[in-house]
This record gives sequence, structure tokens and C-alpha cells, in this order.
Amino acid sequence: MALGTSPVQRVSRATEKETALIYFYWSSDGRRSSLLEARFKQRAEQWVRECFDGPLLPYRLEWAHGDLILFFRASKQQSPAPFRRSLLLAAQVYRKKLEETLLALRGPSGEVKLHAGCAFGLLKRGKDPERQLHELTREAMRSSHSPDALDDALRLSELDRLLEEKALRCVYQPIVNIREGRPLGYEALSRPQNSAVFPGPLPLFEFAERAGKDYPLDQLAREQAISGSMGLHPGEKLFLNLTPQIINDPQFTPWQTLSLLREHRLTPEQVVFEITERSSIEDFGSVERVLAHYRSQGYKIAIDDVGAGYSSLLSIVELKPDYIKVDRSIVSGLHADTFKAHILETLVLTANRMGIELIAEGVETQEELDKILSMGVNYAQGYLLGRPGEIRLGQGR
Repeated sequence: MALGTSPVQRVSRATEKETALIYFYWSSDGRRSSLLEARFKQRAEQWVRECFDGPLLPYRLEWAHGDLILFFRASKQQSPAPFRRSLLLAAQVYRKKLEETLLALRGPSGEVKLHAGCAFGLLKRGKDPERQLHELTREAMRSSHSPDALDDALRLSELDRLLEEKALRCVYQPIVNIREGRPLGYEALSRPQNSAVFPGPLPLFEFAERAGKDYPLDQLAREQAISGSMGLHPGEKLFLNLTPQIINDPQFTPWQTLSLLREHRLTPEQVVFEITERSSIEDFGSVERVLAHYRSQGYKIAIDDVGAGYSSLLSIVELKPDYIKVDRSIVSGLHADTFKAHILETLVLTANRMGIELIAEGVETQEELDKILSMGVNYAQGYLLGRPGEIRLGQGR
């Protein structure tokens, strides 16, 4: 069934264009009736024009043994990345319509499930277009076996956009010397800009790790954190998050951070690398070697989220940090929880004996602040002390 204005026969004589296939099939717990299939096909073809309009209208629609294949091609005005994002957003709307249609036709008595996959590529001039489309179809069929194929394709497209446009915004949350009432420094926190796909930093960084793109994302975040910290005073520290996976990445080059600091008139003595405790460290030896290199240049080390992640005590013993950041799960409601107070008391005693400073994270009430002060904690971070924002000259001094 032809819908658009770009018949496949013209591909070999045209400029190479981004081409996409979206593949749908549905399964049920019972026998698929021919009447149900006919009604589903009718509705599915009706929804195409409503969900894919203008340049996103597929130029071809095919049914193969009850499975639906939609063929798309970017226009001359569309570059591949925006085309993919727009198409995948429209495909999600279309998928929802199909799911609602299946449910209405099947009724509550039978279980049906819609599967969707996609594939993107350039149809090259001089090659058999039908063969190239056949390869894309096979790829789309394979991806349809994953329940999150369309969602992950959209996330990957959005991640590529954020990296290409450097669309991260860095904010800084103060870490305060609560005995002297002045900033020890600021933790740099990255936020995706104008992204409806990633509502916050955690899903963004988690997906980047799954997609194998955590290193370029981490590098971008680190560059922006350093370039945006011009308001940092001498003696104040910039806390940068660093995962064990990034340290072990073959692309990781420690000296790049030093050149960035020099470019922005900062020194290694002003930087603290926070090693997150939310993922286990499988190779302490390699992490220790990299951190030893950093320490030799003057950087400090912190272990983040202590008390909420994996093998906290082992990380403290092996990495010998300069700072321990106590997770907010322990700090929250500490004044009214004897068990949490005992845990913090143990950490305070251990840190004092090892010459390590404690930072209490997530301090949100005066009662929590008073309690950690009474227990010997010198530094804290949380909404009570300051929300993430820009580092302003003269702020809090």
C-alpha cells in the first residue's frame, strides 16, 4: 500500500537519504480469528494518517502474514537525527493507538500483546534498494523481540542529540562547613536541557551506561562542570562525580582534566573526585592505580553515597578516601532514629581514626543539622543549606 510520495524504485537514482522501518506484530493467548485481524488491519491503516502526518507519512505500508511494516524516508530538508526523534515520537503515539485498538477488539477476556521494532539506515545509490530494505526489515524484526525497542531507540536518539548539541546544564550545590558557616566547596550536578525523554540526570546516565556511551557523556559533564565554576574562590573545592566504570574505560585519559583546569585557572588541589557507591567496584587494583595518579597531582578523593550502595567499608579500606559522603538514607530523620544514629556514630569514629572528613548528604531540617553537629560531623550538604544553582561571586561569604 503506497501512502507517501517517495516510491522505492527511485532510490537508486536519488541522493542517499535516511530510511526507517517500523515493524509491528501482535501475539495472543488464543487463536487469532480472521475477523479480528481484518478489523485490526482496517483500524491500523486509519491511524497511520492521523499519527504520521506531513513529512513523517510513510511512503509504503505492507502486511506480511498479519505483521505490519511501515517504510519511511527523510525529506531533503530533514537531517537524520531530528528525523529519527520526530519519527520515534510519532511511532510511540501510533503504538498506543494500536494497543487500544487491540484491547477494544479483543475484549477483557483474551490477552493480547503488541510488539514493535525499528531500524534506520541510508539507502545507498548503486545498490539494490529492495535488498537494502530487506536487510533493514530483518533488523527491525529482530529488534521487535525486545519489549523496549522503540523506547530505547528514542532514548538513544535523544542521547545523541544531547551529546551533539552539548545540551547539558551544570548546577552546583554547596557543601558547607557547618561549624564555621562557610562553603567547603560545591558539587557539580548535570541536568539534561529541554529533554522530554530524560526527565532527570539519573535515567540519562543510567541509559548512557547501558548504551555504551557513558564515557562521552561523563566527559561532557566534566568539561561543563569545570568551565562553569569560574566563581569558585581559592581554597574552595569542586566535587566532580566519577564512576568506577569510567575510570576503567580505555578512553579515559586523566591528564585531560588537568589541561581543562589550567584553561579555567583552577588547580588540582581544588578538585575532589566523588567515586559513586551505587555500583560495585570489581577491580580495586586498576581504580587504585588511576586514583594514585590523580593524588600525585594534588586531587582529593571522596566516596559518595556511603551506606546506600555496595561494599562501602571495603571501598573505604581499599581507596582510603579524603572524604566520606554519608548517604541521605542515613541522614534523613536521624534525630528520631536510634539505629541510624548508631550507624553514623560508627562512621564518625572510623573517619576520625583514619583521618577522613565526613560530609552528611541530604540535610533538610534543622533537627537533622543539630543532630549531626552534636555527633561531630563538620560538613554537610542539602536543601537546608543550599539548593543547586550557579556559583555566584561572594555567595555565602
